[in-house]
Amino acid sequence: MQSEAAAEILEVCILRGWRIACAESLTGGLLADAFVSVPGASRAFAGSLVIYDILEKERVLGVDGGTLKDRGAVEEEVALQMALGAGRAFSPSPSPFLLLSTTGVAGPDSDGFKPVGTVCCAALAPGSAPLLKTFHFSGSREEVRRSAVLGVLESALALLKSPLE
Repeated sequence: MQSEAAAEILEVCILRGWRIACAESLTGGLLADAFVSVPGASRAFAGSLVIYDILEKERVLGVDGGTLKDRGAVEEEVALQMALGAGRAFSPSPSPFLLLSTTGVAGPDSDGFKPVGTVCCAALAPGSAPLLKTFHFSGSREEVRRSAVLGVLESALALLKSPLE
């Protein structure tokens, strides 16, 4: 299912002349892998920043430090700021971007703010309002991480299929 969703996203982005940039935390590169597993992904996939450490989310991606301190990294607002940070990192490209991000708690323990299985993602596309989602997955650490990838891919597809504003 992940490869099918990633292939469909790539196809839409290629047709629209868009690039794809991601910022990942709990997925640790699995989102990038979903895209690069599709032959020809380089025609639209620019890359993914894997930023796991909470302090680096602020330093590298520009996530608000107050939000991280007060509410932790598993927030829709953090996912949005992570996606925007990926957009800034890849901004030298002249193409419009589909921006995606994932942040969450894969386990085995809570992060002190949210329970295991909580995942927030963001999908932003030119001409559309950002789509922010919070999921509550169950299963092993690996199952939560894989579910997070599918969640953000499905969110991106929903955003791409919605009418442009």
